[in-house]
Amino acid sequence: MGERQRDKETGEFVEKYPQETILTAMQECGGIVATSEIADALDANRNTVYKKLREMEADGVITSRKAGGIRVWERTDVETE
Repeated sequence: MGERQRDKETGEFVEKYPQETILTAMQECGGIVATSEIADALDANRNTVYKKLREMEADGVITSRKAGGIRVWERTDVETE
């Protein structure tokens, strides 16, 4: 299991996948993406990414829906034409 990193000044654990990292990965993958696409882009565990995506959805940063038997995610601040 990987070692969690701590902030040298505060001693608190550093978030490995902050929201901005997830949002950037989503954008680079095409905007509307599956959990596995984001996990692959970040070289991260799928379950870890899924939990983070659910947190972000609860915060209103992203939305999700089922499409073809998988859950896809999209930013809420993206304008549609």
